[in-house]
Amino acid sequence: MVYLPRVVVVVVLLVVSGGIVRAMVATRAKSEMNPPATTAIVVRTIESVHRPSNRIWSGYGTARTMGSADVVAEVAGRVIERPESIEAGKSVKAGDLIVRLDDTDYANALDVARQAAKSLDAQISGLRIETEQLGNQVRYATQEIEAARRDLERIEEAIAAGAGSAGERDVKLASLLRSQRALSVLQQQLDLIPSRRARLEAELSSQRANERIAQENVLRSAIRAPFAGDLQSVNARVGDWVGLGSSVARVVDLSRLEIPLKIAASASSWVKVGDEVRLWVRDPGAEPDQVGQITRIAPEADSASRTMTVFVEVEQDPGDPDRLLPGQFVHGRVVTHDPHDRVILPRRAVQSDQVFVASKSRDGSRVIEIMPVKVAYSFESRLPEVDPIETQWVALEIGYEPVEHARVAVSLLDQLVAGMRVQIESEYDSDMVVESKFQPTPQSETDGDSP
Repeated sequence: MVYLPRVVVVVVLLVVSGGIVRAMVATRAKSEMNPPATTAIVVRTIESVHRPSNRIWSGYGTARTMGSADVVAEVAGRVIERPESIEAGKSVKAGDLIVRLDDTDYANALDVARQAAKSLDAQISGLRIETEQLGNQVRYATQEIEAARRDLERIEEAIAAGAGSAGERDVKLASLLRSQRALSVLQQQLDLIPSRRARLEAELSSQRANERIAQENVLRSAIRAPFAGDLQSVNARVGDWVGLGSSVARVVDLSRLEIPLKIAASASSWVKVGDEVRLWVRDPGAEPDQVGQITRIAPEADSASRTMTVFVEVEQDPGDPDRLLPGQFVHGRVVTHDPHDRVILPRRAVQSDQVFVASKSRDGSRVIEIMPVKVAYSFESRLPEVDPIETQWVALEIGYEPVEHARVAVSLLDQLVAGMRVQIESEYDSDMVVESKFQPTPQSETDGDSP
């Protein structure tokens, strides 16, 4: 009973305290609550339109010269002259003297062949005179035979008439036989003249050939550059003995090079003779070191590497410091024109054969839609008219691209989901300009409970 008044006091205090709290809550000032703003993220987009494009095929190859020659000695001899300008690395023109060999023996052989040819030519000229003389002698002998035959006939007629003798007949017959024998010898000599002429003419032809060979040997003693180019090496000096077939120098023409370029075998239906090829000695940059074109295409592909070979020809200035050199390893890109206009997008805009399209809703805002696409091929290039930043591109298959003039998102792709409201970069910039021109700067709002 002693504690009863204390309990009553505690209960009364609790009731009073609760009433006070309820009164304070009921009478407190209420602040206005604004709903959270849903700000749309800004994405960069590219318009989906059909554009002409070039497909690019990359490959590698080693440059080689289309004009090179190992200059060898075509005759043996000792080097008696070598110009001071003939050194490795120097340029030469076609016909420039590299070294001169001693040609004394070849000059003597040339003189002997010429004299022998003159002798045979004189003998052939003598045969013409001999033929004429023998022809005259044959005619004279024929006339003698006719006269002897007539004498013999007259003697035989006289003997038949009883006025001649057998002795006279034998004398006339012997004279006829001598004339016939002399004619036979002369005719034989005349008939042998064509064979003698043929033999002499054959000997003359042989001597003429010896003369030409000797003349060539004299000329070959002066070893000259076969074409314009640069000297890779020079192996002979004054006083050296150079044997037949020995290498004297090597000349390389740097004005025309060829690169057997290996590219993907799938390019066989795209590349053709005349296509442009851009070449880099170092890593591919903005501007190629050289530009060539395909002149030949190998008919077979390499099954092991799945590549095909195209032969690229390059014409260049040999004096250009950036010229290609034979033996250099180069990177090449073959530019082939796509006959169809295609939708071109940055490679990173396509994820799992899908793209994010910022479509316009009924209220004019942009909403993300996911559309399936199909990639035809990819390539690397700068297309400032499409996007000044991107360098990696894909061309979409015709009939498997977004609708025409759709805005395809190319930024913040990891944050986009279907149905998300976004604002494209150009529209965002326009809104910012309008807001800055026509809307006043909002004042800071304070909470009602703040002092």
